[in-house]
Amino acid sequence: MVCFYMAKAQTIGRIGELSVELELTSRNWLVGNFNSNIQNAAVYDLFAVKKNNKKLIRVKSYSLFDGDKGTIQYSSRKTGEIFLDLLKDNKDDFVILCGVSNGKVKEYFIVPTLVVDKTLKESNRIYHLGKKRDGSKRKVTSHRAIFLQESKDHYWCGWRRKWNRYLNNWNILEK
Repeated sequence: MVCFYMAKAQTIGRIGELSVELELTSRNWLVGNFNSNIQNAAVYDLFAVKKNNKKLIRVKSYSLFDGDKGTIQYSSRKTGEIFLDLLKDNKDDFVILCGVSNGKVKEYFIVPTLVVDKTLKESNRIYHLGKKRDGSKRKVTSHRAIFLQESKDHYWCGWRRKWNRYLNNWNILEK
């Protein structure tokens, strides 16, 4: 079962990466793939150049379910860091989140990596301020997640609405 899940996750990831390459190419970007030279590059997946505009891109795919429900999940390091080599002054570092449904990307969120990093850390901090249903503390793990769907009034939910300005907004890369 673990091997099937890993293969499915890798397939979803690859669909997202190829779809981002195609989208960027169709928008007149020159696109290079770090993973073509380095097996599963640790920091970036793609780089894109258009005129004198250069972007470093981290692609993250997630499954979309009925009602456009989806969870964007990451693992943090022991230090709490999520993204390797994230520089606070790098405005050209982006995450492109790809919602995959039935083998195709249905939506893209094009978000500065600093925004994704801040959101995941704040979501995790707030989550751990709360308690489990039985009143005990929540276990601290390396798992980080944000949920696209609405659910009660939790900070870590409703990111489709909160990130609406990033939804399919390829123009953000033009700045």
